[in-house]
Amino acid sequence: MRYTVHWTAPSGASAEPHALGVRAAERAMTFASMGASDVYVETPDGRVFRAPAQMAALIEHAQTADAARG
Repeated sequence: MRYTVHWTAPSGASAEPHALGVRAAERAMTFASMGASDVYVETPDGRVFRAPAQMAALIEHAQTADAARG
């Protein structure tokens, strides 16, 4: 399962893959706190969670999804 963190910085849009949803949430919060815009995490099933407002929901989703794949 891959989570992708997306963000936009002055240099342009970027993306970064992560195997764990909790780690993706941490990175999204880092980018948001550094002033990046349009920060969000896309899950393998296509759901989108926006930082910072939806990171708690992402973590809850990821814990269930990541545990299921064991």
